[in-house]
Amino acid sequence: MNYLSQYTLPFSGLSEGKHQFDFAVDDRFFAEFETSEVVKGELKIQVELEKSSTYLSLSFSIRGTVELVCDRCLENFIYPLESNRKLLVKFSEKQVEDEAELIYLHPNDFQVEISQYIYEFVILSLPIRRIHPNGKNGESMCDPVMIKKLEELRHHSNTLDEPDDPRWNELRKFIGN
Repeated sequence: MNYLSQYTLPFSGLSEGKHQFDFAVDDRFFAEFETSEVVKGELKIQVELEKSSTYLSLSFSIRGTVELVCDRCLENFIYPLESNRKLLVKFSEKQVEDEAELIYLHPNDFQVEISQYIYEFVILSLPIRRIHPNGKNGESMCDPVMIKKLEELRHHSNTLDEPDDPRWNELRKFIGN
């Protein structure tokens, strides 16, 4: 049995109206995605499915933590994640390409597979710059040895007395034109 098959919403036998589904995501879930930026995490996903005769509306509430690698010191840290996303499902007999928050299913389909959408919603909820959060006193929680080394390298690069290459002088005339 495919591990991700548990992230399926069967809607064919449901009455019109709102229905609640709960899912859990852990390390095994992220292992199913080959190039996942997240390897470890513990998340709870609540999906509210609103069924209508012509469409389905899915509201995702994602809460939990994921482990990320700090962009500054390269140490792992736990990042609290909260996200709310929506997905609209319409039915069409024609093959229609899915859009950002709109997917199409054939009218004969009886369930919707949501694992890929859960994964994408988690990845889209991650910050662009992933850095340890600051401590209670505002100090950096990054690895102090790495921070010290970065400061030394920054100081060293600022003190280099390289002679100015005269070939660049002619090119500098074009700056600002």
